[in-house]
Amino acid sequence: MPECKKCGRKLKHDEIGLYRRLVDRGADSCLCITCFARYYGVSEEILKDKIQFFKDAGCSLF
Repeated sequence: MPECKKCGRKLKHDEIGLYRRLVDRGADSCLCITCFARYYGVSEEILKDKIQFFKDAGCSLF
């Protein structure tokens, strides 16, 4: 299982999908939701809402 490129935590499928959807569709390394939120200055709750939004929209990355 892939790890966060910043902190080394094991990534969940949704974290990989979010990173690829919002940053780089072909990314080989990703950030966990905590590091992603810190880096971009948003809350984890907003990112979780985005994950649910993309899932509901049928995005194939999730």
